[in-house]
Amino acid sequence: MTTLTLTFDANVFFYAVDSRDREKHARCAAILRAAIAQSVGFVTLQALGEFSHAVVRKAVLSRREAAQAAKDWAAVFDSRPATPEAFDLALDWWADERLSYWDALLVATASKAGAGACVSEDLRDGAVIGGVEIINPFTANADERLLAYGLKAGGG
Repeated sequence: MTTLTLTFDANVFFYAVDSRDREKHARCAAILRAAIAQSVGFVTLQALGEFSHAVVRKAVLSRREAAQAAKDWAAVFDSRPATPEAFDLALDWWADERLSYWDALLVATASKAGAGACVSEDLRDGAVIGGVEIINPFTANADERLLAYGLKAGGG
């Protein structure tokens, strides 16, 4: 089976450390554990930055804990920075009012880095933007769709 590459939005990392919503916490932690174990996917540096900001803003982690968590995620996943080409594409999508700027930059970076899908609760499930399929991890068919990208997540 040919596998395509996955990436993850900041909200997946957020729920993986925030146990206040037990179902979302368990689901996202399981997806990320599976991705690490199976060497599937990469993370954008933007997603890790957004994750750090969100967990501090919502009082889930201290700044020091958030920084360490982001560094830990970066150590276990390949990471991709936004490129000038991704920046230009994101600005076009934002200017056309297709996406918020930060969502546009995430998807443009994923697209330019070769991702086939982005796991995200925030973007419209099933949308394909710049060749990147959006997969909401909380939908009934998420496991089947993740498997198409090489990730056997289990239980969803």
